Amino acid sequence: MRRLLAAVAAVSLFGVGLALGAQGSTSAGYTTVVVQPGDTLWSIAVEHYPADDVRVRVDDIEQANGLAGPTIQVGQTLRLPS
Repeated sequence: MRRLLAAVAAVSLFGVGLALGAQGSTSAGYTTVVVQPGDTLWSIAVEHYPADDVRVRVDDIEQANGLAGPTIQVGQTLRLPS
């Protein structure tokens, strides 16, 4: 029974860690996000900067991550400037 409870606790903690990683964290003026299926720089900018000019924010994200264009990959971690 103890092993079962330990396994359930470990899986739960792992799931919480993945969820937090996908949602992002804040560090030194940046928020990090993990690109999910269907995400684009445009959709990420709209979600994280709803009151800002999306074109400017897409450019900001590209610059913060050293991207030469808008192409991103699922699982990629992006830094979003504050």
